Amino acid sequence: MQYLSRQVLRILGIFMVVVLLYQPAQATTTQRQTADNVYLAYVHEGIVTLADQTGLPIIEVGPSFEPGQSASIFWDPTGDKLFIARRDGLWQSNAQGAQAVQLPGTYGLTLTLDRRGQVLYYLESNSPQENNANTLSFPLREANLANLSTAPGRFISYVGAFGTGSAATLTGAAMQYARGGGLLGPSRPRLFATFGETLFYSCCFPAAGLNAINIRTGETWQYAGLETLIPGASATNRDYSRLAGPTTDGHIVVVDLITGGTRRYVLDLGTIERVAWSPDNTTLYLAVRRPSQDPLQLNAPITTEIDTRSAQIAIWRLNLITGGSTQLTVLGDFYGVPSMAATEDYVFVVVTERNARLVADLNAGRLPADISTDDPRLIAEYLPGSILYRITSDGSEAFSIMADVWGVRARPR
Repeated sequence: MQYLSRQVLRILGIFMVVVLLYQPAQATTTQRQTADNVYLAYVHEGIVTLADQTGLPIIEVGPSFEPGQSASIFWDPTGDKLFIARRDGLWQSNAQGAQAVQLPGTYGLTLTLDRRGQVLYYLESNSPQENNANTLSFPLREANLANLSTAPGRFISYVGAFGTGSAATLTGAAMQYARGGGLLGPSRPRLFATFGETLFYSCCFPAAGLNAINIRTGETWQYAGLETLIPGASATNRDYSRLAGPTTDGHIVVVDLITGGTRRYVLDLGTIERVAWSPDNTTLYLAVRRPSQDPLQLNAPITTEIDTRSAQIAIWRLNLITGGSTQLTVLGDFYGVPSMAATEDYVFVVVTERNARLVADLNAGRLPADISTDDPRLIAEYLPGSILYRITSDGSEAFSIMADVWGVRARPR
């Protein structure tokens, strides 16, 4: 009996060792499988989520968001780390699906990583400096990701000449759009890291224009020839070597961030609101605004300022080699496109719905004609939705695949 008991215990001990050895290997395999399947990140139903090649959710990583709360979501250049910046802090997750953890310090929504993914550059938005009666500058700071702290990063210089009216109170569709896309038109102030010691930034938000700064000396200069570029609607390719964006006259300009050369594509498509690079750098996908087919109109007695803007949204493909452009699909009438991303097979487009129900209820007298823009009902009952569309890269299919999605970002692979 004692012998059998010892044999049973020995077998149980071996079994437990095997289980303990197997579990980490199994966890590592699961994490690797998750990372292999991750192509996108976005906020879905108020929480940051990783998604597969078709745009469908895989795992929630956090953090979560309250209605109207904004964020800047971005991957590091390797596609391994995911960062979520809110006004109250910075979180980090990864492609393996780890729960997001808050990092020390606060960095605002205007920030970027260097090409190696090791240094963070950000505008300290709570410390403006007045240039004159109408514009502000903000401190540009540098922080090493390896040793972030609650103390401010290294001061580089005050940059920008931002309009004092750009920090407006937003309601309805404008609030929903702003969560991931900033203001309709200029979008958000942007920083673009590139090769060497030069960093590019929105010079005159909400007006157009691109400036540059030497991050070692603090010397700044205007990037000649790009006075009409809209930085907030622009995007860098995956190796940070080129920047592409729309201009105020409806064209596209591509900037070689290594040589400083530019190429302009003269288009007549409409107002280009947003761009996204194809993974192979040969194509740009464009979200284009055209006149609404069913414009919103408020009745004359209504005194509340309600944003009635809407547009017919079309998605185009621009071949950067030949210069040829092709319309992929027309999505319909929406407030705008706050974010879009492209993978090898699909273009993912987030659209913000219009203030249609709010306008209808105001016109019908179901709401006071002078309702305050601070009325809590405007968030609780009248915050328009946001929808994620998936479009094949050749335009053969276009589907709305999910509601309550914003801030879509393609993972570098």
